[in-house]
Amino acid sequence: MSDIKNIGKALFNLQRFQILQTKLNPNTSHLLPNDYVYAWYEKLYPIVDENDLHEDLEPYFSITREQVDEITSYTDTEWLEKRYYTFYEYEDYYKCRIEPVKGISRHTLIAVFRYMFLRNAFDDKFWNTLLEPMKYPVEAGGITSDFKSEYLYLI
Repeated sequence: MSDIKNIGKALFNLQRFQILQTKLNPNTSHLLPNDYVYAWYEKLYPIVDENDLHEDLEPYFSITREQVDEITSYTDTEWLEKRYYTFYEYEDYYKCRIEPVKGISRHTLIAVFRYMFLRNAFDDKFWNTLLEPMKYPVEAGGITSDFKSEYLYLI
């Protein structure tokens, strides 16, 4: 690994630690929105926010800008046309279990949908359809749960 890549990764990890630490501190917790903190926690590129805090570190996010853009753009387009899908239907669309489109895995879908839920995106019908009983894996059940800072950990 090149020295520049090592420095970039170190800066990414330092920035991530600072963001999580700020959210965990009761005196500063209110300074950062839950969705932004969640994105950093999951190493998900926070595409909706324009901010130098993450734009300069784009190459170091595990869930890439391209993946987040693909999922949010497709989902938004379908939602605007009032086409609602279950989690398994999204998983099939992105071929998560066969040959993932753009490397989009089940975990990627869960993380992006959680991020969008925390941003108050979409409507109740969207979220109720996405998590229709028996049509999503158990690990996706937390997508629409309340955000709690105590669920964050630094190690």
